[in-house]
Amino acid sequence: MRKAFFDGTHRTRHPGETWAAIRPVLSTYGVTRVADVTGLDDIGIPVTMAVRPLARTLSAAQGKGATLDAARVSGALEAVEAWHGERAVPATIERAPAEALRLPYPVTALEAHPGSMLTSRTVLDWITARSAVDGTPVPVPSACVRLGREVHGRWRLHLPSASTNGLASGNTTAEAVTHALYEVIERDAVSDLTSPAPEGRPVRIDPGTVTDPHCAALIERVHAARAWLELWHLPSRFGVPVMAAYLWREDQPALLVSGAGAHLDAHVALSRAITEAAQSRLTAMTGSREDIHPATYQEAGHRGPGTAGDPGADWARLTAGYTLGFTTDEREAGHLAARIAGVTGAAPLVVDLTHGPNETGVFSVVKVVAPHLRYDSRHVIPRPRQEAAA
Repeated sequence: MRKAFFDGTHRTRHPGETWAAIRPVLSTYGVTRVADVTGLDDIGIPVTMAVRPLARTLSAAQGKGATLDAARVSGALEAVEAWHGERAVPATIERAPAEALRLPYPVTALEAHPGSMLTSRTVLDWITARSAVDGTPVPVPSACVRLGREVHGRWRLHLPSASTNGLASGNTTAEAVTHALYEVIERDAVSDLTSPAPEGRPVRIDPGTVTDPHCAALIERVHAARAWLELWHLPSRFGVPVMAAYLWREDQPALLVSGAGAHLDAHVALSRAITEAAQSRLTAMTGSREDIHPATYQEAGHRGPGTAGDPGADWARLTAGYTLGFTTDEREAGHLAARIAGVTGAAPLVVDLTHGPNETGVFSVVKVVAPHLRYDSRHVIPRPRQEAAA
């Protein structure tokens, strides 16, 4: 299906059409309300909060976008994604150690808790995924997909770990897979910003050189609110543009928020980074997440981030090499999957969570499991050091 909407993202339907389609079914997934919280801040970038009281993970999901409809869709579908990660994981096909299966990847290359004792001899429950490169069925541990905590009567050791990294939705399955692949690429790029990376150094961007109308409008909103904004181009081993944004304002002195985005269209990557930073700020202001650290709300003892001595790199020159694009998500997902497989030696694997009894015809939810990709579960995007970028 050809893409039809290009304002800060690439979608096959206008956000207003998607909102009209998903709104009647949200209660099926435990979503009781989708609140517009944009007005709690005066930056003005649309942010929403979707509430799911009976969640097995976080009970509030956040969404952002260039318009309120886009932010509504973003927040609602984030909540729906989590529901599927909790309750729609496919049935186990086998219980065995990895060494008993013919896997095209080492099980130890999967996401795991720090200090995990996972080995190829660990007995795990396995479900069926499909290669994002050629569709071949491949077993993956269900523990890499299933989210949430619940009371149960049997002891189990959590060795592979599941997170929302690579959990994505879309108007179509191909759109969901594309966005999941971008997310794992983004998280790989930001996972270790404090150490030198062989793929290059972060480059700070001069916001005044960004001429794309959509991104320029977002930057203007931030500056009009007298907030501090810093933009960075991050190195990626997959050759995909990855951007990060850092946002601070003196009314919340302890709160330096950040956002990141990845996309073959560098403008989309930048838009995602800026809107995610605005979303992070409002998430802290609403106090709606159970995992916000109390230090976030300290009023004293903090100074604003330092100002760089030079304006930063020119946006047009920095992004001139990014010219590749696709008119359909099918081709885009195929390209991204092949790029990941070529770099890591293992194809990313797709678990369809809206298949069979969970198929809706309204949207699709997938979980991409990507062996060998890096992921920092702290959800922190370290601010690149000025000296490291020099």
